[in-house]
Amino acid sequence: MGNTDWSMDQLERDLAASFALLGRMEQASALAPGESAALAEGVMRCMNGALLKVSESLEAQTALRGELEAMRQELRRAGVDHQTFMQAQDRRIRMLEDELQSLRAQSLLAEDALRHFPSDEFLSRPLVVCSARGEFLGVSVVAGQPLCMGDFVRLVEQGGDCRRIVCTLWEQRGEDWFLTMSLSGHGAESRRCYVLETRAVLTPSGNHVTELVGMAEDGVPVSDDFLLQMFRQLRESLQE
Repeated sequence: MGNTDWSMDQLERDLAASFALLGRMEQASALAPGESAALAEGVMRCMNGALLKVSESLEAQTALRGELEAMRQELRRAGVDHQTFMQAQDRRIRMLEDELQSLRAQSLLAEDALRHFPSDEFLSRPLVVCSARGEFLGVSVVAGQPLCMGDFVRLVEQGGDCRRIVCTLWEQRGEDWFLTMSLSGHGAESRRCYVLETRAVLTPSGNHVTELVGMAEDGVPVSDDFLLQMFRQLRESLQE
C-alpha cells in the first residue's frame, strides 16, 4: 500500500481500492456474506492504529527537528560569543604585551641611566683643579673636610634663588665624566648651561681625587684661570 513516504490522499485511495476488492470478492462468493465488512472493519482498526503511530512519530519528528534547530541556533550563538570572547582576549593580550614591552624599555633606560652615572667612590673623592705649575688645588669645607664632587653638585642644586631650576646630566666619554648643568630662572637672560669635564686622578702624593679638567659656559670653554678663580671664590664662600 504505497512506500514509506506516502501521503494521506494516497492512503485513502489505497484503502478505497482494497475495500472495493473485498466487495467484489464477496459478490463473487469468494467471501461469505458480511465477511468483507468484517475484514474491512479489522483493516480499519489496524490502519487507525498505524495512522495514530505515524501521527505520533511525525509529531515526535517535528519536535525533534525543532529541538535540533534550536540547538543549531544556540551553537551558532555560542560560536559567535566564543569568537567575540577570544577576540577580546587577543586584544587584551596584545595590550598587556605592549605594556610589558614599554615597561621593559623603561627598565632598560633606567638601567642605562644607572650605568651612566659615576660611582659613589668617584663622587666622594676630593674635587680639585690643576694649576699651571701642576699643583692640585682643592677646597675645604667645615671641619677641614675636602669638598668632593658630590658636595659640589649639591651646592649648585640647592644654592641660590629658590625659584631657580637646576637640571643635571652625566655622560661618560672614555675615562672622563661630563656633567651638564642647566640653570634657569626668570627671563631668558638668566638661563645658563655649564658642561664640566672631570676624571679620576692619582696625584703624585698618592691621593685619589676627582679633577675638574675643564668647563664650558653656554658652549664656550672657560680658561684655566677662570677655574682657579672659581675655586678661590668657592673656598672663600664655604669658609665664611
